[in-house]
Amino acid sequence: MLARLSVCTKEEQRSVIRFLWAEGVKGAEIHARLCTQYGNNALPRRSVYEWTEMFENGRTSVMDAERSGRPSTSTTAEKLEEARGIILTDRRVTTEEIALQLSISQGTAYSLVHDILGFHKVAGRWVPRHLTKGHKRNRQHICSSLVERYNREGDNFFNRIITGDETWVHHYEPETTRQSMQ
Repeated sequence: MLARLSVCTKEEQRSVIRFLWAEGVKGAEIHARLCTQYGNNALPRRSVYEWTEMFENGRTSVMDAERSGRPSTSTTAEKLEEARGIILTDRRVTTEEIALQLSISQGTAYSLVHDILGFHKVAGRWVPRHLTKGHKRNRQHICSSLVERYNREGDNFFNRIITGDETWVHHYEPETTRQSMQ
């Protein structure tokens, strides 16, 4: 009975390709054998052919070659704080402007602002998606004062309450949507 290898690396499979190629096994047979052992994790047929061709042309390493281009940069805490500062300074800033200031891609800037920092655009401004600790503390203080008023005034307190939808507006400045988009 054959043991299937479900966990493997690309380099491991490339080593197998190199070994079988050195024995004179053709690309189609190498791919079939990889599929037998690695199942769905096997390298695609095209990759097998590419690697056998590279070995025929003198390549000996199974590791990926260094690639040219801009190196990837991870989002550091410093970049997060810089982005937060930029947004809090000017809530109408665009992700393109943030990307330029932080020297990152526009997609990374959007992910940083939207997904990590939790801001989203509302009428041309970045606003936090969730309440901050200060907002929560303020709500708790207001609720406590309302309970105290109820304890003092009793059921008459309810006669003086006007209810409506609960809406949280972070930074309200009355202006039209057209003005906020400028």
